[in-house]
Amino acid sequence: MRSTEATVYIDYNDDDERYLPEGPRMIDIGGRPALVWVNIQYDATADVGDVNIHFPDTDGGDDAGIGCPGRPGFLLPIDEDDRALVGVDNDLLILDLAEGLWSEPLASIPDRDPRTIINDAEVVPGGGAVVFGTKDTQFKDAIAHLYLYTPADNRVTVLADKQLCSNGKVFATDARGVILYDIDTPTRKVARYRLDVAARTLTPDGIALDLSNEPGFPDGMCDCGDGTVIVAFYNPEPVAAGRAVRYDLATGAAVEEWLTPGSPRVTCPLLVKRPNGVKLFLTTATEGMPPAQRAKCPNAGCIFVADTTLKDCPAPEVVRFPETE
Repeated sequence: MRSTEATVYIDYNDDDERYLPEGPRMIDIGGRPALVWVNIQYDATADVGDVNIHFPDTDGGDDAGIGCPGRPGFLLPIDEDDRALVGVDNDLLILDLAEGLWSEPLASIPDRDPRTIINDAEVVPGGGAVVFGTKDTQFKDAIAHLYLYTPADNRVTVLADKQLCSNGKVFATDARGVILYDIDTPTRKVARYRLDVAARTLTPDGIALDLSNEPGFPDGMCDCGDGTVIVAFYNPEPVAAGRAVRYDLATGAAVEEWLTPGSPRVTCPLLVKRPNGVKLFLTTATEGMPPAQRAKCPNAGCIFVADTTLKDCPAPEVVRFPETE
C-alpha cells in the first residue's frame, strides 16, 4: 500500500486555534477560492469557536477568523456567493463569509440536552437536503442523533437515534436511490444506510467498513468519486504520527494512506483538484492531549497537505435554497 507523508500547510502560534479544527471546505469568497474550516472550540471549557479562512493564492495576508455565536460543528457551501450553512450548537445559521455576518437561526434541533451539539454534516446529492449529526460532548453516552434538514421548508427531522459522536458522511447513488455512508466514531465502523428524502426516512443497510482493527478512531471522511473514501483517524495514543486511509467500499481493502508527523489526532480530510494534481488537506487537533504528549507533538492542530494518486475528485455539492421573489 502506498504511504505518503503529509507536510504542514498551515501552522498556528496560538494554541486556541489548534484545539479542534474540522470540516475543511473550498468555497469561493469574493470570486477567490478559499480553504475554510471550523474550529469547534478554543479549549476544553470554551462554549464558542470560530470559522477560519485561508486564501491559497496569497501568502496568508488575507487570511481571517470569524467568531461564532457558539460551537460550530460543520460548514457547507451554499449556492449563493460568499455564504455557507453552519451548524452551531443546536442551530442552523447562514454565515456571510465576506462580511463576517451571521443570520438568525433557520432551524434548530429538537434536543436541548446541554451535552449534545451539532457535529459533522454532508450535502445530499442535488443540494436539496443536508444530513448532519450531533455528539455527546462528554463522549460517554449514546444520546446523539442523525438529522435531515431541508432548506425548502427549514425543516429538521430525526433520522436515527442512539449515536454517541456522529462524524464523517459520504453519499452515493445507485438504481435503488441514495446511499449514506456514516461514521459514529466509537463504533469504529462505517455504516451503510438507504436515505429517502421525500419520506424523510433512513433504513440500515449493513456495514460498509469495519475499522475496529485500525489504530485510533475514525473521524471525518470524504468521497474520492471512484468507489473509495478517505477516513481520518483520531488517535489518542502517544504515537509519532497520525493517519488518514483510503478504502475501497466494495472490498473493504485499504489502498492508500497518508501520515501526519507530530500530529496523531487527525480530524477531517478534503480532496481539492489543483493545477499540479489532486491534493489532500487534513485537519488535526490538540483536543484532550496531555501536556507531556503535546510537547512531543509539535504539529498537533496544524493543517496538512499531501499528494495523492487520484487523477480527479468529485465536485463539491452545494446547499440549494429556494429562490425568493
